[in-house]
This record gives sequence, C-alpha cells and structure tokens, in this order.
Amino acid sequence: MGITVMDRDAAGEKKSYMIRKMADLLRAGATMLSESCPVCGSPLFKLRSGEIICPVHGRVHVVRSDEEVSRVTLTSVLDSLENAMTKRIQEAVKNLDKKGSDEEDLRNIVLMLEVLERVERVKKAIQPSTLSASEKKEKKSS
Repeated sequence: MGITVMDRDAAGEKKSYMIRKMADLLRAGATMLSESCPVCGSPLFKLRSGEIICPVHGRVHVVRSDEEVSRVTLTSVLDSLENAMTKRIQEAVKNLDKKGSDEEDLRNIVLMLEVLERVERVKKAIQPSTLSASEKKEKKSS
C-alpha cells in the first residue's frame, strides 16, 4: 500500500500551513529557538513577551529531564483522551434528547464519565509538586 496523491496533497498543505505560521511568528518579532517541542517535534518560538510557544498546538512544554518528557507526553495523551470523551458524552446526550434513553445508552454515558474521572485522577497524580524548596525541606524534617 503506497501513499496516494491525496495523502501527499494533505501532507503538503499541512506543511505549507505550518511554514506560514512559523513565518508569521518570525515577522511578529518572535525568535526561533534551538529547542523543539517534545510532543510534536516542531521548533519552539520565544515571543517578545518572553512566552515560549509551539506553532503546532500553541502550548509549550520546556522540559529539562527524561522524566519531564514522559510526564508532558502522558499529560498530552490524557488531554486528548479527555477531549475525545467529552465530545462523545455530548453526542450521547444529544442522542438521548432525540430518541429517548435506553439502559445501554445510559450505561455507556456512565462508562465515559468513569473514564473522565480516571483521567483526572491520573493527571493529579502526575502533577509535579508545587511546594517551594523551603516547604519541601520543612515537610522532610517533620
């Protein structure tokens, strides 16, 4: 199975869009950095405000260790799952309004809500500690 003309056209359009977006950032005074986004691999840009952004998804994740890369990647996957589940729940609720509810539809909504709950628990568990250095030292000594 090879790459079709349509696949190449879509990839070319996406690449062209990204190049235009990067050029727009440079024209606006942003500086292209040597670091790349650990999620998508695109070069990062520093805006005049000092904010660092990724041209692909706008979010930036500056990481200093492999552990941070893993955490950021997992967070990104969890965010995508959360968005997908939210959309599916919205669609399921709309369908309930149209056709009425049956037990299976309600069971599916409950399962999707459980997925959202688990995603939130995992996200909280992987969040880096927000304690200051002195608070961490105090906590260790107690």
